[in-house]
Amino acid sequence: MRTAITRFVRLTAAAAVATAVALTVAVSPAHADLWQHSDGFEGDPAAVWEFHRSGAGSGSFQIGQGTARSGSNNALLSTSAGGWSGVGKLLTVRPRTAGHATTCGGGFFVQATSGPAVLNVEVIDPASWTYLALRTVRVTDTAWRRHDVASYQNGPTQVFMRVSLLGGSAPVRVDDMVFQCSFFR
Repeated sequence: MRTAITRFVRLTAAAAVATAVALTVAVSPAHADLWQHSDGFEGDPAAVWEFHRSGAGSGSFQIGQGTARSGSNNALLSTSAGGWSGVGKLLTVRPRTAGHATTCGGGFFVQATSGPAVLNVEVIDPASWTYLALRTVRVTDTAWRRHDVASYQNGPTQVFMRVSLLGGSAPVRVDDMVFQCSFFR
């Protein structure tokens, strides 16, 4: 009886060691990487940023006027009832390789200049001009606040990041856009 128990213990221990070795070899550690792009409208913002509008919407850059959240420059959006205006830029997300899951998102700092404003923070697929992510925000004070979209997964390698001021809102300043993607394998 004692040799049967000893033999059972040895076989069980050998199986446990073999399983541990197999798991160590078969399971590799997860790898993650982060890609980030930020832009504070510095340098020559007209070279990389685009204004879009409908109706009475308009946009402009405030260069060296002391109105920026950081640095020297920011964008200013205004509109009236029935129109909208936006500022955005095309981004090329660092290409991901096969087998990598990607989660992306981002946002802008926005400051209403004189009253309430409603805006969209948007990530758009430029191939189909459809939203990958969208968040509508109501701004009720004149403090600089960051507004982000919800993250989305496994999007295209080119995206258009934009903030749009919706009709009937007070003008807003826009600054310090950040967009980032996490890659997991």
